[in-house]
Amino acid sequence: MRKTIFTLFILLGCTFSALAQSESEQLRSIYDNAEENYNIGRIDEAEKELQDNLEKFPSNLRQSAYRLLALCSLGNDQEQLAEERTKLLLQLNPYFSPSGNDPQRFIDMVERIKAGRTATITTASSQAENLSEVPVPTTLITEEMIRNCGASNLQEVLAAYVPGMYIVDCNDDINISMRGIYSNSQEKILIMLNGHRLNSYCTNIASPDFSIGLEKLKQIEVLRGPASSLYGNVALTAVVNLITKQGADIDGIEAKVGAGNYGQLRGNLIFGKRYFDLDLLVWGTFYKANGEKRFVHKEDTALGAELGTDGDVTIGGIGSKPSYDIGTSLKYKNLTFLYNTQYSQIQAPMTTTFLYNPYDIEKYKTYNGIRPSFTTVSHHADLSYGQQIHKNVYLKGSIAYDNSDMTHYQVISDNNIPGLLDMLPLPEASRAMIDPNAGGFSRYISGQEHTFGVKLQGDWNYLTTKNHKGLLTFGSEYSYFQLDDTRYTFGYNFIKTLPETTNISELGKGHENSYNVYAQLKHQWKSFIFNAGLRFDYKNKYDNVKIKEFSPRLALIYVQPKWNIKLSYSKSFIDAPYLYRKSNIFIIAFLNYGTIDLTDDLSPESLHSYQLTFGTTQWLKGLDFEINAFYNKARDIIYMGIMEHTNSGNSDIYGLEFSGSYEHPRFTAKVSASWQKAKKYEAYYQSIKPMNLPEFTANGVFAWQATKHLKLHSHLAFSSHQYNQCYNIKNYITSQQIQSVLNNVYSKYENLEDFPLSDFEKIMTPEDYQIYLKYNAKFVELEQKEEYYVKKDISSYFTVNLGATYKIGNLELGVNVHNLFDKKYYLSGASTGLIPQKGRWWMFDIAYKF
Repeated sequence: MRKTIFTLFILLGCTFSALAQSESEQLRSIYDNAEENYNIGRIDEAEKELQDNLEKFPSNLRQSAYRLLALCSLGNDQEQLAEERTKLLLQLNPYFSPSGNDPQRFIDMVERIKAGRTATITTASSQAENLSEVPVPTTLITEEMIRNCGASNLQEVLAAYVPGMYIVDCNDDINISMRGIYSNSQEKILIMLNGHRLNSYCTNIASPDFSIGLEKLKQIEVLRGPASSLYGNVALTAVVNLITKQGADIDGIEAKVGAGNYGQLRGNLIFGKRYFDLDLLVWGTFYKANGEKRFVHKEDTALGAELGTDGDVTIGGIGSKPSYDIGTSLKYKNLTFLYNTQYSQIQAPMTTTFLYNPYDIEKYKTYNGIRPSFTTVSHHADLSYGQQIHKNVYLKGSIAYDNSDMTHYQVISDNNIPGLLDMLPLPEASRAMIDPNAGGFSRYISGQEHTFGVKLQGDWNYLTTKNHKGLLTFGSEYSYFQLDDTRYTFGYNFIKTLPETTNISELGKGHENSYNVYAQLKHQWKSFIFNAGLRFDYKNKYDNVKIKEFSPRLALIYVQPKWNIKLSYSKSFIDAPYLYRKSNIFIIAFLNYGTIDLTDDLSPESLHSYQLTFGTTQWLKGLDFEINAFYNKARDIIYMGIMEHTNSGNSDIYGLEFSGSYEHPRFTAKVSASWQKAKKYEAYYQSIKPMNLPEFTANGVFAWQATKHLKLHSHLAFSSHQYNQCYNIKNYITSQQIQSVLNNVYSKYENLEDFPLSDFEKIMTPEDYQIYLKYNAKFVELEQKEEYYVKKDISSYFTVNLGATYKIGNLELGVNVHNLFDKKYYLSGASTGLIPQKGRWWMFDIAYKF
C-alpha cells in the first residue's frame, strides 16, 4: 500500500513536471540571456529582459533575477534602487548569502540589510514573529547550518547548535537530553513536522534518528524550555519543529547518494515544483549501516569479571532493514495536505538496562522478520485549511490521522546468570518450564496504535495603534487514541517462547480520549511586550482515571534595536506513556497476582522553569549572541527498573547557556555552550549525584568558502566529566531473590501495605511471620551496604568532525569525517554501563540537481 501511494505521487509529480517543463526551459533561457548581457556590459538590455518576465519566473529563478537586477542598478550607480531590489531578494530568501565573486558593494549591501533584519519563527505563537519577541529562548537552525555541521541525523544537528541539549546513550535507542532530563528513549521533547506532532501517543517517543530525513528541511525551530501552555502533553523540556521546504524551493529534482566505511548507504530524492497556486513537494530518504564492531572485556560490563562475558558489540547498527522517510506536501491556496511514513530499526549495542553485557543477535528468533531491536513504522496524514475571515481574524482547522506499529524486542541476557531466573517477573508455572541452566533470555512487546485528531485555532489582532499592538491566539483540540494487537512475552534458550495468553493480549488493548483548550495573549506597548498563555488539558484514560492539568506561561520582554531582555516562567507536564502504564500491569498479570487491582499508578511528570535571557542583534557587525540563565524544577520523572517503570525522579537544576554567531561573506561561525549544576537530584528513591549530567558542554561549527567551488566545514564538540551510578548487579540479584521470597509471603494476604510492622504478626501465620522477619532483615542489611551501588566516572571528551563540498554547476561532491582523531570515549544514560561511542566514521556522497 505504501509503495502504491508513493508511486502515485511520483507519477503525479512527473506528469506535473512535464506540463511545466517547456515553460520552465523558456524562462531559464530568458534569464541566462539576461545574465550574458550583463556580463558583456549590456546592462539596460539585461534589466529590461528581467523586468518584463519577473512575475513569470518561479521562486528560485526570481531570487536570481532580483540579485541580477540589484547588480544592474549598482552598475548604473542607482544605489537606492539596488537596495530596494536586494530587500525583495531577502524577502524571498532571508538566508541568501552572496558569493565571493559578487562585487564588494553588493556584498556589503546584503550584510547591511540583513543586519537590520531578524529571522522569524512560527512555533512559539503560531504566527511569524522575530526571535527577539519570542517569549522563551529559541534556537533557529537553517538549511545551511544543517549542511555545515556535517550531521548524519537530527540528534547530531540538535546537539551541535542547541545549548542545553547533549547526546545521551541509553543503549536502546538514539536519544538526546535537555538540561539533564531524559528517559530510555526520547520522550521528553515534542518533535513536530510543520507543526504536527510526531511523538507516538502510545510511547511518547519521537527519536531524532535516521527516520527523519534532513535533506527535506528548510529550517528547524527549537523552543528551549517547557511549552505545554501551547502544545500540552509531551512538550516537557523543549519543542522541536521541523519545517520542510516548499516545491518552489526545489524547482526540479534533487538526487543524492552516499556510502561510508561501516556499511553506511544513504539515498535521497526530492521532487518539488510550483505551478500557479499549486505547490508540490515529494521526498524519499533511506539510510542503512552495518555498524562498528568493538570488543568489550567482561571487566567493563555491568556484570563484571565474575558474571560478565567478553564479546563484540555493534555501535551504530541500524538493523536488518534500512530506516526510511517518505512523504509529500501539497499546497493549493489555503489548503495544505501532508503525508509522511517513516521506518526506524535501531540495534542496541548491549543487553537490557541493568544487565548491560554483549550479546549475539544472530542467535535469537525473529518475530515477523525482526531480530532484537527497537523498531517503529509510522504513518501520518493531515489536512488543514486556513482563512482570513476578517481583516483582524484568522482561523485554521485541521484533521490528522496517525498509525504506528512498534516493537520493543530486548535481549535480557545471552548467558545464564545465577539468580537471574528468580529475578525475572515470571509466574512459577513458567519458571518450571525453563531449564535452570538456560540462557538467551529476551522480552518482546508489540502493538499497533491509531490516533485521530481534530484541531481548531485562531488569531485575533485586537489592537493596532502607534504605541500598542495586541494579539490573542486561541484554540481547542480533541484526540482519540487506541492500541490494538498487543503482544507481551518472554523468550528463553534464544529461540523458545513462553506461551502467550489471551488475557495478556486483551489486557494491552485500550483507548483514551484527550481534550484541551488554550489561549495566549501578546500585547506590545512601545518597547515592552507582555506574553501570557494558559492551557487546560483533560484526559480520560483507559481505566476511567481522569487527568486535569493547567499549564501556564508568563513572559515580560523589553526590545531595543540591537538587544533585548526576557524574563519568563512556564510549567509543563507529560502523562506517563500508555505503554509504561500497561507494561507494569502486564508484569502483575504475568505473575498471576489475582488479588491485586490491575490499575496503573504512574503519575504525570511535571517541570517548572524560570528563565532570564539577554540577546543581541548585530551587537557588532556580523555578530549576534544570547545568554540565558535558567532554573528548572522537575518532579515525578519516570525511570525504568529491571522491567517496571516508577515515578522515582526529582531534580532542581540551574545553569547558564550561551549561543553566538559570526557571519562574514566567506566565513561563518556558530558557537553554543552550557553550564549546569544540580541543586537537588533524586533517582530510584536514592539521593545521589546527578547521573550523566555534564556540568559543561560546548560546540563550535565553522564554515569557510575557500574558493568559488570548494567549501570546508568543521564541528568541534567538548563535554566535561560526568558521573554514573548504578546497582551492583550481583547484590541486586541477591536482593531480588530475597524480594521474591517476601513477595511469596505477601501474595497470601491482602492490603499488607496498610499495616505497620508491629501488626504483621497479627495477620500472618507464625511460619510466614518468621520468614518475613528473617528475609526482610537481610534485605534491609543488603540495601544499606555501600557496595550495593557501583559508581562510575565518564571521562570528558573532545571530538573533531571535518567535511568538504565541491560544486560544479549542478553537480556536488561531498565528504564528511566523524571523530577525525578516532577518539575512544563513552556515554551513558538510563543504563547500568558505559556505552562505547563511534570511532572514525567517514561518508562520501554525490548529489545532482535536475
